[in-house]
Amino acid sequence: MSPFLRRWPLLLLLVPGCGSDSGSGDPAPGDPVPGDPSSGDPQPSLDPPGVPASDADLSDEFDDPSTLSRWRRWHEVLGVDPRHELLDIGQTNPGQLTLRPRTSGWFGGFEGPLLYKMIQGDFMVETSVAATKVGDPSVPPDEQFNSAGLLVRDPVHGEGRANWIMYNVGRQLGERVASEGKTTVNSESVLELADGANRGRLRICRLGSSFILARQLEGESQFIVTQRYERGDLPADVQVGMIVNGWNSSEQQPDLSRTPDLEATFDYVRFSVPTGEGDCTAG
Repeated sequence: MSPFLRRWPLLLLLVPGCGSDSGSGDPAPGDPVPGDPSSGDPQPSLDPPGVPASDADLSDEFDDPSTLSRWRRWHEVLGVDPRHELLDIGQTNPGQLTLRPRTSGWFGGFEGPLLYKMIQGDFMVETSVAATKVGDPSVPPDEQFNSAGLLVRDPVHGEGRANWIMYNVGRQLGERVASEGKTTVNSESVLELADGANRGRLRICRLGSSFILARQLEGESQFIVTQRYERGDLPADVQVGMIVNGWNSSEQQPDLSRTPDLEATFDYVRFSVPTGEGDCTAG
């Protein structure tokens, strides 16, 4: 059996409209949001052009709360209510960005919290992240698919038009604590899990149409490649940033009756331009 143990194809979902977990009438994760076309035709990008990953201003060490304003927040771009309960730099945890989700997640046509920058061309993005239980940072969350990590996404969106790659760590299916690589094409997702710690370093490398996912989690002595994806459909300019998932379910839609117990902490996000595949696992 593959070390990733489980591949789970996730089909495009048609979900009846319902209120969010806040009871405020917000769209539930995956419901149509303002600006999305009912016809399913793709919407043009709402973002500015990307910049090369060599730009020194892209990286963030999270040692200055004012740098939060440099990150685009997908819910603000769409004009919808946030899908997080808490977001700050340095207030909850000094020297870290802290993010706690509402019930939501990145899965098929569903969306969760996303903080990102627009990147052009080849890049490597690295973060050091921990996915822990609210109130007890020594253990992973209890709820299923409560995780944190990185996302690379086509900014052109619409019903049935979600295209992205995700890499995260945390509580996954059942009792498994693992990293998750997920590729989503036209709102259909396939995920792979690789057992490991709920904290460590994650990288996504783009080299042309190839995306290489590598990790060095707590207890691992070097970076290892866990997934490779060929995504010639993704444009030169993509959204790249931090995500969290608060799915709370093993089903193909989130459990809105449950509350995520994830607190995600990010030590930094660093961008660079790889010269070859060896850079993706160096250091």
